[in-house]
Amino acid sequence: MEGVEAFLFFLALRGEARREEVRARFPKLVPLLKALDQEVEAQGETFRLRKPLRLSWFAPLFQREYSSLLPEEERTLALERLLEAAHLSAEAGEPLVEGAGLLQAARAFQEGSQALLGGAYREALHRYGEGLGLLEKSGLAFPATALALLALAQEGFRPGGKGRETARKALERARTAFAREMAQKVLSQATKEAEKEA
Repeated sequence: MEGVEAFLFFLALRGEARREEVRARFPKLVPLLKALDQEVEAQGETFRLRKPLRLSWFAPLFQREYSSLLPEEERTLALERLLEAAHLSAEAGEPLVEGAGLLQAARAFQEGSQALLGGAYREALHRYGEGLGLLEKSGLAFPATALALLALAQEGFRPGGKGRETARKALERARTAFAREMAQKVLSQATKEAEKEA
């Protein structure tokens, strides 16, 4: 059914959406909800996906639905969520994502997050740098999620170094709760370290 993937992509980008926003974008909502059955839940006036954000399902959807024709706000949000999915997939131990274009950047971030979670901060910095290079090569601004994850690796590698500054930049750009949470985690760690030294 046409529109099912567009609706999934829309919900994946937002995490959750109010009924009015969904109806404005998808006027024929009932057939979409029937087609998606157990994948979408409605709580009161809010719709959300039941499954957690992971590259296993989001990467192929991203590849099909992401386009330079999307409004800039949605493109930025899609990149944020792609990199968030890369980190969450690394946490969940999912296989590395395969694909071309921006999925290569997602793979680099997934590898970076695997290294970060394993305490290999130098490797994480290298992989995140590779992912940022691929985004830059595509002419894209660095998403807040990318900067927040980079800040975590920087702070782990050299506490009190560049991590705090990078986290502040991430916090300024943050469009998702995940990016804000990761950036605040770095700033909180840096503050605790500064208090210990005082």
